[in-house]
Amino acid sequence: MPPLRAGVIGLGVGKSHAEGYHQSPHSTLVAICDSNPQRLAEYAQKYQLPASACFSDYQTMLAQSQLDIVSVCLPNALHAPATIAAHQAGAHVLCEKPLAINAAEAQAMLDAAQRSQRHLMVCYNYRYRADSQWLYHVVHSGQLGQIYHVSASWRRETGIPGWGLFADQAMSGGGALIDLGVHVLDLALWLLDFPAVKTASGQTRALFGPRRRKMWLPPGQTPPPFEVEDGAVGFLRLASGASMFLQATWGEHTLPLEDHMRVELQGTEGSAILDIPNYRKEDTLRLYTEIEHQAVTITPSVRWDAPAYQHIGLVLDVVEKLAQGVKPTTDGQQGLTAVRVLDALYESARKGQEIQLD
Repeated sequence: MPPLRAGVIGLGVGKSHAEGYHQSPHSTLVAICDSNPQRLAEYAQKYQLPASACFSDYQTMLAQSQLDIVSVCLPNALHAPATIAAHQAGAHVLCEKPLAINAAEAQAMLDAAQRSQRHLMVCYNYRYRADSQWLYHVVHSGQLGQIYHVSASWRRETGIPGWGLFADQAMSGGGALIDLGVHVLDLALWLLDFPAVKTASGQTRALFGPRRRKMWLPPGQTPPPFEVEDGAVGFLRLASGASMFLQATWGEHTLPLEDHMRVELQGTEGSAILDIPNYRKEDTLRLYTEIEHQAVTITPSVRWDAPAYQHIGLVLDVVEKLAQGVKPTTDGQQGLTAVRVLDALYESARKGQEIQLD
């Protein structure tokens, strides 16, 4: 089949999507859309796109470009309308995380994909690290035995965004939990093959953001009003019998400049830890088990020899699977699951009680 005609809406994080479509032999980047004319001109020049392929309005781009696949890389509240419009135009959609700001909008996106008979996928780029992939295969080989508890966290010392729409409740849907927490929540559920979540209990706080503390603030810029949480914790009970602890913080008192992602899985035959401080690639894995009745520590050293990883690797994989007629692995239904859990955690925090999921 001919290469898929690809378009990108939003060239912030979307620049990595554009590069993935450009690199893939199964796609051709034919349209880009951004509200910033300088950014639009920059990427048009980089990918040698004519003026007719550059848009400031995604509806116009969808109407004129005959796209096979579209990446939606807009603020969270715009994911649903842009995705539904792209499906109505006959395109597959790769949407940035989170899938939507609530489960109702996420379900509407899935319904639109089903009506159009197109795929909806979510950009969970941390699945596409070499260490994450290795850990996935270890879990699925059964070497850890029965997984009975998971701890997943992403914690920053000074990481409250002091620009853009991150602190705008209506546009972002939340703060640290929906921004960082959704990544480690997805990693944990993906590693476990998405067992059903039975109950969720959550607590949120906003202790630093309202005081403009622990904030990434460009010089000379006044931060916008702070309307979301800067930290959250959650506890989930899974249908598999396992439990999960979740933590996401934009700011806290810890090691200076710490930016730390961590997922720990405890099993009856061993425990495994994915530990990524400050986006490190080396020495991120530990495996604890017993050999000949003695506790041992294994320090894997995985190979990072794939042509690309994270966003670009995800785009390459998605496009290849679509070209082969295979269902992509970053499925929109999994994105809906994560949003439903986030909804329950936020509801629990508001009500001060555990929430049961259907």
